[in-house]
Amino acid sequence: MNPEIKKILVPVDLSESSTAALETAKVLAKKLNAEIALLHVLVFNDYYFSIVPEVRSILPSIKEIELAAQKQMEEISSTIKKDSGINASVFVTTGNIEKEVFDFCKREKMDLIVMGTHGTSGYREHFIGSNAQRVVTLSKIPVLTIQGNATKNEFKNIMVPIDNSLHSREKLNIAIDFAELFGSKIHLLGLSDSADKKDLELFKVKLSPVEKLLTEKNINYETVILPGENVANAALKYAGDSKCDLIVINTGHESKTTGIFLGTFAQQIVNHSKVPVLSYRHTEGEYLIDTQGYGI
Repeated sequence: MNPEIKKILVPVDLSESSTAALETAKVLAKKLNAEIALLHVLVFNDYYFSIVPEVRSILPSIKEIELAAQKQMEEISSTIKKDSGINASVFVTTGNIEKEVFDFCKREKMDLIVMGTHGTSGYREHFIGSNAQRVVTLSKIPVLTIQGNATKNEFKNIMVPIDNSLHSREKLNIAIDFAELFGSKIHLLGLSDSADKKDLELFKVKLSPVEKLLTEKNINYETVILPGENVANAALKYAGDSKCDLIVINTGHESKTTGIFLGTFAQQIVNHSKVPVLSYRHTEGEYLIDTQGYGI
């Protein structure tokens, strides 16, 4: 696994989703010998008071509220240490969720964010869920989003959706990293916007350098090309049918060329996927070029 992932941030709002994210972070920390930082942001809205019983009553000062939250977070950290032997540092702050997450990542030089998401149906009041998409969109480091009903912490089948636009080397590389870490199979899912036979054949040519790289890395893989208009629905259906444990998407250059991955595609995948989604922001200039001159 890429040695660069040594510091994992878990934003915690004490909900089911952030608990699921924490369980996954613990597995990754053990495998990577990485540190975990737990960040709780006080926002003082109705939802916050509903999930932190200690502060539902009127307290004399903000300081006492912060101390109550700090105590709960330290209890979580203590349980992690007792159950898994992992040291998890605790940080409690106030302010805007995504701003605090980004400021913390920059200040502490974090390598990965693992956070819960509740999707969109009836859970917009959950501040982790409502902020997950913005964090995914703007984060300069990988973001692994986990829905509250997720039960698996091992990623044995990893889906990498690829469309007709440029695809960053980083997205494929991090998928390979996770495949090597968990002994996984990679599912290359070609999402063609055309069902024309010639277009599909051209798409296969574009995928060949990716397949070559996976072969060189001794990664078990399968390639499937799906033509269709709603690529997000197709990707989610394939993930379910193939029992995929992780979806890896890109949130950078692809959005500027097709609008798929950062826009509608990313939003639908992050909000509606029942399995974890690893989002990686593309760095300009980093992409694969095949022998025919196509960007991959």
